[in-house]
This record gives sequence, C-alpha cells and structure tokens, in this order.
Amino acid sequence: MQKNEFPKVSIMIPTFNQEKFIAKAIESALMQDYPNLEIIVSDDCSTDSTPRVVKGYLADNRLRYYKNEKNLGRIGNYRKTLYERVTGEWTLNLDGDDYLYENSVISCMASRLLAYKNENIVAVMGPQLTTYSSSGMSIKSPTNYTAGLFEGTDILLDWNRLHFGHLAILYNVDLSRKIDYYRLNTISSDWESILRLIIHGKVAVVDAIIGVWNIHDSNISSSGSITDEIEDYSYIEETYSYALERGLNKQKLYIWHREMVRSHTRHVWRSNIHAHGKIGIFIPYVFRNYPFAITEILRPKSIAVNMLKMYPALFRKVKILYQQYKHKRV
Repeated sequence: MQKNEFPKVSIMIPTFNQEKFIAKAIESALMQDYPNLEIIVSDDCSTDSTPRVVKGYLADNRLRYYKNEKNLGRIGNYRKTLYERVTGEWTLNLDGDDYLYENSVISCMASRLLAYKNENIVAVMGPQLTTYSSSGMSIKSPTNYTAGLFEGTDILLDWNRLHFGHLAILYNVDLSRKIDYYRLNTISSDWESILRLIIHGKVAVVDAIIGVWNIHDSNISSSGSITDEIEDYSYIEETYSYALERGLNKQKLYIWHREMVRSHTRHVWRSNIHAHGKIGIFIPYVFRNYPFAITEILRPKSIAVNMLKMYPALFRKVKILYQQYKHKRV
C-alpha cells in the first residue's frame, strides 16, 4: 500500500517543564514504523531546557515543535494541540513524561482501522504499563480486557473495570472536535472526553501494550488537592448526563453512575491528600452528595491504608510489596 492509503495519525506530545522525560517521549514516537505519521510537540511555555532538547530532533520532518505564547495549563494545551495543530485523521495523546512501548504500536492500532474499515470505529484502545518511580515497579492495566471489536456503549458501561489509559487510545479527530473534546478543566477531563466519544460508535481493542504511564512526584494526576478531587466527580456527572441525552438505557446508566462514584470516592479516600482535607472537607461532601458511597470510606482496606499513611516509611514498604504482588500477577 502507498503512504496515502494509510490514515494519517498524529501523535500529540503536550509538555511543560519535562526536560528529564521529553527526549524519551519523542524518541518513542519517532521510532514508530507507521508510514503516515506526524508528531506534534506543544510546549506550554517551559522554563527549563525542554526547547533545547526538542531542537535536537527537529531534523526529522515528521516532528513539529510549537511553543505557546502564554501558559495555557494542561487542558488548554491539549485543546490548542488538538484543535489547531493536529492535521491527522486520528490522534493519540502522549504526555511529555510518558512514552510508547515499542515501535509497532501505532501500526498495530491503525491496522484495526483498516481491518474494520466498514465499521463505525471511533477509537482503538489497548493496555498500558504504569511505572512507579518510587519502587521501579511496572503494572499492566487493564488486565481483564478482551481484544476485538465492541460497541462503545458496552465499553462505557464496563469502564469501572476496564479504564483504558489516555495514552493508550487512538481516537477520531473530527468526532472529537465535534463533541468538544477536553471541555472540562479537571484531572479526568481525558476520561470524560473518551467516554462521551465512544458512545458514538464502535471500539477496537488490541492486545499490544501501547505505552508507559510514568508515575512520579510531579504528575498532575498524583498531586491533586482535595478541591481538585472533588471537582473531578464532574467527569462522571457530565458523562452520565451526556449518555442519558443520547438515549442510553437509564437503568444501566444508574448502576454505572453509582459504581463510578464509589470507585472515585475510594480513590480519593486512599490518596495521599492530607487527612485534614479528607475528614474536614471530603467526608461532609460525600455525605451531602453521595451518601451511598460512604461505605467506600468505611471499608477495612480504606481504613488500613489511611492508618498506614500516618507512618510514611512503613507505608512505602507496604506499597512496594503490594506493587510487587500485583506485578507477579501480570
């Protein structure tokens, strides 16, 4: 096949002050063997050596570098890249501190588009590795998925169990712009966008590991405040409302909503946010808005996690042991 017979894929690399990681992200994109590819680095006014690092790769004409005139923030930079800089039919977002797993992942995902070209595919998804810098452990997720072609609504309703990562999803550019992708300025704006998008068609799921999510101290997703985490319930509420408007089964959505709220409540309660914020702000919020989710706070595991966090050194050891246990199960 000729190059123009393959759908054009854009790899978005939004970045801000990630000089330690950006080279690996770019190299993992440039090593892709897919023939019709563009790579877009969108620098949100970095004050470190990011521009100098990127400059070293610009000899490859697949790579374009933009530096925003002013800092737009994480979601603003996503939107600027998707709406103004991407020229592909399909795109994948690779944050500047993450990287693609091997050189064939884009080809693997795009092959599903060609195999199912008569189907209404809106996204291609696969598993990712999550690497924890504190322990050096890598865990594959999700582990309980099946490769194949699925209705997007089925993926949506099973999201609490599946939750494919942002960097492991190739999505349709025209549709994403049409539905106002990245419209929420919250931690999980990506999930809200993905979940609304897949309601519109089918999803192809592949076996190949797509990329590596690098968890370190400066991750936005690992350093949110209690206010950020409370605001993040909005990704569940916005998706719920959108799905109802699209005519999805009310009873199934009701069950989905409660499962998702419980999951997020459990996540926040077991997070590293200070106990004062959890007790003084979060518990009253859950009582007022989601009383059915209080059971997640009272679970023995949730109580044990928060007690262990009173002893940081012990908690780190237990966490590493737990990650090692999960790693052995992959």
